[in-house]
Amino acid sequence: METFREEELKNIRLFQAVDLDAIKGILDACTLQSLKAGDLLISPGQGNRTVYFLLEGRVRIHLNTLQSEPMAILGPGESIGEMSVIDHQPASAYVVAAEPVRLLAMDEEILWSLIHSSHAAASNLLIALSSRLRNTDAAVSDSRDVEQDCRRYGTVDALTGLHNRHWLEMVLDRQIQRAAVNGQFLSLIMIDIDHFKTFNDRYGHAYGDHVLYAVAHSLSDHLRPTEVIARYGGDEFIVVLPETGFETARDIGERLHRAVMDAVPVTPNGSAIPHPSISIGLATLREGQNGASLIAEASQALHQVKTDGRNVLSA
Repeated sequence: METFREEELKNIRLFQAVDLDAIKGILDACTLQSLKAGDLLISPGQGNRTVYFLLEGRVRIHLNTLQSEPMAILGPGESIGEMSVIDHQPASAYVVAAEPVRLLAMDEEILWSLIHSSHAAASNLLIALSSRLRNTDAAVSDSRDVEQDCRRYGTVDALTGLHNRHWLEMVLDRQIQRAAVNGQFLSLIMIDIDHFKTFNDRYGHAYGDHVLYAVAHSLSDHLRPTEVIARYGGDEFIVVLPETGFETARDIGERLHRAVMDAVPVTPNGSAIPHPSISIGLATLREGQNGASLIAEASQALHQVKTDGRNVLSA
């Protein structure tokens, strides 16, 4: 029978400073659930009487549709569903597994038994709810600003289907503000297709468009939900990496480089296109930087790579 480890429970906010031995009977009444990547846990409008605690894996939270950008990514230690359990209102968002997930499921009656028996758990729940409400207010404010901007400008690149430069600049400014406030890392990857102009001149713009599309989808197919990509212009792409330091960004850059090199672009009639290579520049946010200066630093790193021989990552 599958069970959970005490270390996993100690990472959950609700159980911090709680004597786990004293609530063993309550914990034994909970159940464990597993989800595969893409499995839906909660849908808007659905009645919910269970609080879920993430033991392993991450889930995405989507407000409007499953195709919209996630408003949040939750990982181990986070809770899901407590708002609808407490106010008895239908769920207001989609919760979907971003990767394989293990959850501790606590029914409503068990939750209230825990709150009544543990002052520490009651305090933790109040703090968690306060934090969740503040984050929701911020997300609603952000989404309204983005929606107003999106009415004035398109946000999708027609050729590749990726987000475009305008969308990138909006998102990057907000991510930099969050990173500065929360003291978190933020990194940027800038990618350029090597010798793209020569390729266009030799094989024609139609083939060039197929290369752009193929590279764009090789990149996007190998990104995680929190790693967002946009076509910056021409044959350049930018990936924004929240909560990511330089070394991790370099690992992600290597993953993307392998993905492009392993792919075999083809035209709609099935004929192979000469294989493109890419060069990659990296930059990590420093104090006082804005979006323009961070992009400029990644662009400088990319330029150095191309000067040194192309088809590699910046050092």
